[in-house]
Amino acid sequence: QGATFYGRFSVKNTSPLSRVSELALVQVLPSGWQIENIRINNTLLPDWTRGWSLNKENYLDIRDDRVMWFFDLKDSETLDFVVKLNCINAGEFWLPGTLLEAMYSKDFKATTVGTKVYVKAFE
Repeated sequence: QGATFYGRFSVKNTSPLSRVSELALVQVLPSGWQIENIRINNTLLPDWTRGWSLNKENYLDIRDDRVMWFFDLKDSETLDFVVKLNCINAGEFWLPGTLLEAMYSKDFKATTVGTKVYVKAFE
């Protein structure tokens, strides 16, 4: 409780197509976590993120309980996405799986499995 950390998501085009368009990457977050919108308070990402392929999305939508990135992927391109998070409430929570899908094509979809996460009480 009270800790700050970062979530990182990497996406790579492994399809035979040279470009996959209009993708949406969605991560719903546990209720014990809070998203810190670094765009609002003009915070920079840590130096250890410098080698990553960041800020390539066409649009970023941050809500109370989720982050959604919208973008295109070129041939064999890998993009990284980062969100700054704060542990607010102690307890056991469910972290839903990550969803990546093409918004207008049923041919492109990838998901990860959700998992339990634990936030220890501040001591």
